[in-house]
Amino acid sequence: MADRAERPDIVVPEEAAGRGPFLRGKLCKDQLCCPDVLAQFDQIAPHTRKSRIHLLLSAEQAKRLFVVNGPLEFEGSFSTRDGVIETRIARDIWPQPITQITHEEAFYWTQNSGRIGSLESRTRFLPGPELDSRKNPGTAWFVARPCFALQILANHDKEEAEEAARFGFSKSDVVFSLSDGATASIHRYLRFHRPGALRDVKRNGYSILVEGTRDPFTAKRDVDALLLLASFASRQRTLSAHWSYETKEEWVRLWQFNIGKFQKRYDGEEPVVPRDRDECRAFLQTAFDKYSASIHQPLLEAAIYALLSHDMTLEVNVARLFSAIQGALYFATQWPLNPKQRPHIGELHRDFLAAHPDIFDGLWPLLGSRTNASLYYLRNTIVHGEAFSEVDWAALSYAGEHLRWHLERIILAALGWDIEKSTVSARALSLFTAYGGWKSERDRLAAGMATP
Repeated sequence: MADRAERPDIVVPEEAAGRGPFLRGKLCKDQLCCPDVLAQFDQIAPHTRKSRIHLLLSAEQAKRLFVVNGPLEFEGSFSTRDGVIETRIARDIWPQPITQITHEEAFYWTQNSGRIGSLESRTRFLPGPELDSRKNPGTAWFVARPCFALQILANHDKEEAEEAARFGFSKSDVVFSLSDGATASIHRYLRFHRPGALRDVKRNGYSILVEGTRDPFTAKRDVDALLLLASFASRQRTLSAHWSYETKEEWVRLWQFNIGKFQKRYDGEEPVVPRDRDECRAFLQTAFDKYSASIHQPLLEAAIYALLSHDMTLEVNVARLFSAIQGALYFATQWPLNPKQRPHIGELHRDFLAAHPDIFDGLWPLLGSRTNASLYYLRNTIVHGEAFSEVDWAALSYAGEHLRWHLERIILAALGWDIEKSTVSARALSLFTAYGGWKSERDRLAAGMATP
């Protein structure tokens, strides 16, 4: 048996099949920086949702990282071909712990890998023939999660258009106007399941192409806004976790990983905007123009996400939707936001009703006295800890539905859209029991509620 001081340090290799190219770079956290680290990434594609980095460490590097926890950051480069350098920057790396195995003949250290939070890949073209042949396309490209609005607004690709023409069908392309003269078009995302198999392609998800952009980050802001409004129109959340842009000198691709699956719309639940391609296009363009010119955009964003959240109790849902309504009223009235002197919701509500006097007709009143058990009074009762029994379930459920309809009508009006051309119009809501039977449930609930 060798003395402890004489036992060598040996790094145990890992299986390396199915990974990308080798990169050499630095691994950092705060003041710690470990240079000359060899690494590989999992194979990635635009639709990739999770990825890992695999660190091929020397014994000294393994010993240094033995006591380090995440998150880490890695930056490394490799040459893809003559005159082209690709740099990858992985952030929010949470590595698995490095294991030290003590043996009578040696110290064994395991190789390490970690989950990545985000990845930035920059392909840089060095001076030479390839750079000289490139142009500045002024484009940005986004991959988005599916939702109803994107589904009906996606333009045909060449193969789909030819197939439709064979049967006498056609549809015109939809193009959206964005900031600074840029335009955006929605397409199906073509996903190749087997490399080299040209026919093994699935249209899975959607992509958005922005053309004529002067600044890629302005395009990113605009597409995020468009997807936020598409989520609202669809009652189904979407976002873009991968996007890319090109200049003459480089091609940049960015991923955000580890975003979970979003809930689909409930069966039988209609989107806010009718199932009509022209109406949906008109809504998104109108809403985008209004949203882009308004203040308090984060408050509207929070209100829309409150609408799209379903995994909570009835009481929490009522309180959360009421808070979202207050934020949406700020956006709708464009009141200046003063943290030291915020207006009461009654003032915001009064200003909003002055511009839209009949918008809440038929709904459970948002504000009012204790005697009419307004939704505001119910919210206060919940916040102050009132306990509800099983017999109150229907009333709380109705209250949640009416708060949702209040909020959707506020957002539609704030975005410049006619309530009658939506699924929260009086005609559309008349089909719901909660719309016609809320008064009796409200009265029964009011009789059993204590004063908060």
